[in-house]
Formats: sequence, structure tokens, C-alpha cells
Amino acid sequence: ITAVSDLVFFLLPGVQLPEGHGAVLYWQIVGSTNTEFNLVGAIANHQPSGVFRTGWSTNESLGTAVSSQSVTINLGVSIEPMSNIQNMGAMQNQTIHVAKKIAMDLFNYMRSFDTGTAGAGNMVVPNNVFDRWMKRFEGKARVDPNFFMKKSDDEI
Repeated sequence: ITAVSDLVFFLLPGVQLPEGHGAVLYWQIVGSTNTEFNLVGAIANHQPSGVFRTGWSTNESLGTAVSSQSVTINLGVSIEPMSNIQNMGAMQNQTIHVAKKIAMDLFNYMRSFDTGTAGAGNMVVPNNVFDRWMKRFEGKARVDPNFFMKKSDDEI
């Protein structure tokens, strides 16, 4: 189960949700101890499909459950008003979100080399900083493909 990195969620052709509503996908671990439902993502009439990252490979509760017993994952769908869905942030463009996380990882790496001598708003880094970051990034990604998603959005 932890090898499942993405879920595809879509409306069948010809199916329309009620006006002003969307469908929200949740998941839950079922085993000796059930977890709360966790948000996966949402779709709506204006965005009838989506590919959503599960994060299961880095989920500690799921990792513990899988190593100790047979595990079932429940998927739940809830039809909710768009105002609720927008407040949850469930319809974020996942590709842009992932790109921002990767860019932030690169920025933080480059900043660690900055000598502070370039003046306000500028950064001085070694010529090979991108190559060094890429090797580091690839090595970390081999161990944990979602490592860069663990940091908060506002971390700089």
C-alpha cells in the first residue's frame, strides 16, 4: 500500500455534481486501530478530475500499521459545498504545489552557501551549486521520493 504514490479521482462522463458543490476524497487506515479520515483532494464540475499524491510512503501511522498487520485503506467521498472545499484548500493544483516545494528546496540549499557579501537581495554561491544540489536531491529522492513534501510551505 505504501508504494501507491498517487490516486486518480474523476467524475464519470455525463455525471454532474449539484450546482455549487464538489466531491472530496478522503482516506482512512482500517486495522487494529482505525485512524481519522485524511483529505486526499477534491473535484468539481469545473475540474472533473485530478491526480492526487497520497503521501502514504512517508505516513508514520500507515508504515507502523503495515509492518505489524494486514491493513485496509477505506476511501470516502463526500459531496460538499464549494465554500467548504475552498476553505480546506482541497482543490490546489498539485503540480504547482510540488514545483514550489522543489524550488524551495533548491533555494534553501543555495542559501546555505551564500556568503552575504553580494548585498541586499543578492546571493553569491559556487558555480557548481546546481549540480551539487541535483546530486543531493536525486540521492534523497531514491531513499524517499516525497522527502521535499515534508517541509512546511513557509519554510525558507
